[in-house]
Amino acid sequence: MNGFSDNLKTWFCMIILILIFSLSGCKSDGNTGVTNNPSQNTAISFPMTISDDLGRNITLDMAPARIVSLAPSNTEILFFLGLGDKVVGNTTYCDYPEAAKNCTKVGGFADPSLEKVVALRPDLVLATDIHQPLLKSLEDAGYNVLVLDPKTVEGILSNIQLVGKACGVENRAIELNQGLTNRIKAINEKVANIENNQRPTVYYELWDQPLMSIGRDSLIGQVIHMAGGTSITDDIIEDYPQLSAEIIIARNPAVMINSYGHGSSKEVTPGEIAERRGWSQLAFVRTNRIYTIDADLLSLSGPRIVDGLEKMAQCLYPELFK
Repeated sequence: MNGFSDNLKTWFCMIILILIFSLSGCKSDGNTGVTNNPSQNTAISFPMTISDDLGRNITLDMAPARIVSLAPSNTEILFFLGLGDKVVGNTTYCDYPEAAKNCTKVGGFADPSLEKVVALRPDLVLATDIHQPLLKSLEDAGYNVLVLDPKTVEGILSNIQLVGKACGVENRAIELNQGLTNRIKAINEKVANIENNQRPTVYYELWDQPLMSIGRDSLIGQVIHMAGGTSITDDIIEDYPQLSAEIIIARNPAVMINSYGHGSSKEVTPGEIAERRGWSQLAFVRTNRIYTIDADLLSLSGPRIVDGLEKMAQCLYPELFK
């Protein structure tokens, strides 16, 4: 993989694992896509005990005022719920919305610093399953850690409501989820009656050196299915399999979607793809159906997954989704 090896390793940490101390919160620019009115939130009783995606029970004595997020997806959920001013720290990969860049950085997604997290004195830490090595240390130090590890779009919506409940803004979460659900339903209604043999076959390229795609149980695989497509790797159990060019040529997909890693400047043009050895006769090359979707819209388990679903539907059915 030569010159791409460092970026590839960093990004795989984000995807497969598929993401100056300060005591002040982020400076919010309000650009979260959600209008929040605290008066609309039903009073929530504290203390409360909730369960996270690892089945752990966490008891919160009060709504957290100081939150540290250890993943970009968690950060996005917090900001979309209007909680950006309570986020006192996040990772170097947390760059959306723009205000998230202003937070104190506690390290990378895969290697956050325990010392930096503790220095921020959080009431709540939002983690993922990759952060399990930190769990015991944080809990032993008396910190509340909520682990989010959704495997499906439905799981993402459940996490949004869980975070809303934990932070005392459950009504905001319900409102946000209703909007996301309506957008999902709008897509489903347009593709529901399309026969399986009429659905475009899709090759999703996760990386090109080596060629990597997605398995049937991956989040991106689910998005392709929800958008009305059929992934050519639906028969592969592995989440992120390496493929040979021969397999792709033999399966001859009608559409190619590509997106590379979080923060990557890597681009591969349709012309470069068409020039790959033996690819000139592939259906998606001959019909020029090669599309790029921002990786963050498909790989991060936050509210923007619905943006990624809409982009996918537009690529697969441009005549239905203008």
